[in-house]
Amino acid sequence: MGYNKKMNVDFEKHIMQLVIPEGMKPQDETKIVSELHEYCRKQTPQNLFRYRTCSDYHIKAFENDEIWLTKPTMFNDPHDSYLYINKKEILDFFVDGMSKSKGYTHIQNLLNNIEYKEEMIEKCGAEYVEQNIRNATTNGKPIELTDYEIELQKKFHSYRIDLITKLCKESIKESALVGCFSESVESTLMWSHYADNHKGFTLNYNFQELYSVDIGKGGIKASLFLDKKLFPVIYSKNRYDATKYLEFHFMMDIYRLRGITFNDPFYDKLFYYKWLLFKSLDWSYEREWRIIKLMDNNIDHKKPDFACVTRIPPKELYLGAEISKENQIKLTSIARKKGIRVFKMEIADDEKEFKLNSIEL
Repeated sequence: MGYNKKMNVDFEKHIMQLVIPEGMKPQDETKIVSELHEYCRKQTPQNLFRYRTCSDYHIKAFENDEIWLTKPTMFNDPHDSYLYINKKEILDFFVDGMSKSKGYTHIQNLLNNIEYKEEMIEKCGAEYVEQNIRNATTNGKPIELTDYEIELQKKFHSYRIDLITKLCKESIKESALVGCFSESVESTLMWSHYADNHKGFTLNYNFQELYSVDIGKGGIKASLFLDKKLFPVIYSKNRYDATKYLEFHFMMDIYRLRGITFNDPFYDKLFYYKWLLFKSLDWSYEREWRIIKLMDNNIDHKKPDFACVTRIPPKELYLGAEISKENQIKLTSIARKKGIRVFKMEIADDEKEFKLNSIEL
């Protein structure tokens, strides 16, 4: 069974139209987050499978009802969640726009056109505009730069854009921890890629039950997905467009270099989830969902490579068709103690189709 294209497209449209800028009123932000939470709850399948190898680490996590999240830097696909940045668009605005005529006209408008000046203040801030006027005028008139000076500015801005792009990509890969799941337990490729060529195991989780959990305190409900979120992966022929993200940080860099305080609010808090959800259509057979836990986005801060989500029991265990007898006994024993069902995958000899079946043990 292939991925649900309609659900995939609908979810992409839904989440991409939601925006939570910094400084939004708390009640408005809560409304958006609650609505997204409910939307995902309704879409979440009752069965989501996690493929595991039979390492001591994975077996212990199963025994302890733990789900471990990892950094995106540890994904097997280097292009997973690979950001698209339209550098030309930024260069056109900040670099290619630097010419004698454009630069001169820009300063003239700041000096003589009140509406233009107010528009630039709204975009860039009063301190930035006033500093621009001071540095680009003499005796109240625009300074005409030489071709050599303009070329130096272009090279400098181009260098800074490349540097900020590199730093942003490094930083954002450190900004979250992720756990990956699939809607399918019958994928031969998934068993091959993620479960040691069918020698591993898969755990089945019902995350629907974890959207609202009674914590035993007078009917008070909690949710696993308050400080972390569960989203379906978006399969697309296009990468996530992070051009605006780079523009934001490039402007922050310009202000810092000029000694000006940068007070612009970040344009969308949901960005830090959205960028992690885009994968190539080539991977759509995985039918993937992700638990995402955000960390801070400061590249100078040391962040953990892993995080553990505790007390998340699976409801079923599936053993790979090529699992060793020793690991089958070990895993089955753990499952029996938990009181959960155990299945083993096999390809029936009397079926012509390449299809995995699960047989309950």
